[in-house]
Amino acid sequence: MRANAVISRRIKLFYLTAAFLIIVTGCLGFILNGIAQEILTMQDYISEKFPSALFQLYFKTLGELEAPEMEFLDLLAIQPSDRQMFYGKEVYYNGFTIDLLSQLKGEIEDREKSIEKLAEEPLSSEPALITLPPLKFWERILARAVSIQKMVTTTYYNRFAMCGVDPSRSERVVKRVRNYFDWTRQWVKEGQDVEALAEKAEIDGNIFLARRLFHEAAGCYHIGDFINYHSVEEKYRAQEAARRCYGRAIALYENEDRPIRLEIPFRGVDIPGYLMPANKPGQPLIIFVNVLDNIKEVENHFFAQDFLKAGFNIFSFDGPGQGEMHSRMRLIPDYEQAIIAIIDWFEANNNFHLDLERIGVIGLSFGGLFSVLAATQDNRIDCTVNNGGFAYFPPLKHIKKLSLPTRRSVYFMTGYHKIKEFWEEFGHIDIKKSPPLERPMLIIQGGKDEVVPPEHAYYYMDWAAGKDKEFLFFEDSNHCCQDRFDIVIPYVIDWLRKHLLKQ
Repeated sequence: MRANAVISRRIKLFYLTAAFLIIVTGCLGFILNGIAQEILTMQDYISEKFPSALFQLYFKTLGELEAPEMEFLDLLAIQPSDRQMFYGKEVYYNGFTIDLLSQLKGEIEDREKSIEKLAEEPLSSEPALITLPPLKFWERILARAVSIQKMVTTTYYNRFAMCGVDPSRSERVVKRVRNYFDWTRQWVKEGQDVEALAEKAEIDGNIFLARRLFHEAAGCYHIGDFINYHSVEEKYRAQEAARRCYGRAIALYENEDRPIRLEIPFRGVDIPGYLMPANKPGQPLIIFVNVLDNIKEVENHFFAQDFLKAGFNIFSFDGPGQGEMHSRMRLIPDYEQAIIAIIDWFEANNNFHLDLERIGVIGLSFGGLFSVLAATQDNRIDCTVNNGGFAYFPPLKHIKKLSLPTRRSVYFMTGYHKIKEFWEEFGHIDIKKSPPLERPMLIIQGGKDEVVPPEHAYYYMDWAAGKDKEFLFFEDSNHCCQDRFDIVIPYVIDWLRKHLLKQ
């Protein structure tokens, strides 16, 4: 009996030992498998951070990633491309060290301090800042929670490209943005980095590179400003930085190609603008009328380049409520009078060899409406282009349904805190209250425009009386057909050439 008990205990001990070994082996296998998996996925980790295959070469010495190395890669992934290349080469030639991580952290900290210093600097123009209505609690929660990457559509990236910003740079910056409140901060940071590169290029005598980078820096600052309707001070500073970079860019042009700064009196203040001269004297004048959230220094500059090549003089300006003009005068319901004042001034001060017998006006979105209204009141405007502009103000109940960013842009442009106040001042506008236009008019409209529905374009066409009215419609396009600019811009140029250039 005792022998059997001993045998039984030994059998139990054997099975327990076997079970223990199986568990330990399994755990070791799991751990080793995890380590192997870590090693296998290390390159994928780097690939996600740095799309270029070149960085696989730079970081091949890292082996299995440890915490400091992962921190280094995470921080480097959100830096400008020139800094990524610098640190990548450092790792390739000298290996990774904790000192290198500290150097990167110090560089980032210095940049953060420069941004804070920019925020503390007084505004040079000392504008009378307006106040925006505070965001409601749920709006602030939404602004912090919403994914900026999902909000930024292809249309936005198209617009960023029109700001002179390389698409890959835009993609990198957008990936860094945590939420709506972080948008301006990240773009200002990028603008400062690009501006520093431009300054270095200028010092080194690389003038074409410096000029291009100053333009791109201005674009970064502008992109950071144009959807910011929560901090007026932050918005103003970003705009001032864009204007500064634009001034430094055009200072590097040859004299005959350099945009000419003009200030045109209007109701006790000055309309600021730039005349971009054609490549020969005696050419027509085209006046660009801004989108409401645009500034004259960025999108309009790049928008103008093909028009200049086609032989047109271009004048781009900030009107009431826009850009540099905003601190002097808010948006006004008779904005078209600013356009007429500009033509008056050029007639009295035509020292630029312009043919003022041939004038065209181009407006996008809200600017499209005022372009046509100006033409109805001034026969000196020979033809007008309206891309995505309202023909009349929608009913108040429709205005109240505008998206939150659009509503807040209205508050910023006008100084009002309530949509009803805005509608009471602007709601009377209706193109059919003006005499039917008999001169050439081009209406451009996208079928999927959620800001200005297509019926406004048909409303214009029904109202206009001229035989040279034309309707360019893109059924699957969005507001102002920004996703069709590769067709829209050359089409508009051909249309203007037909109506303004001497054959």
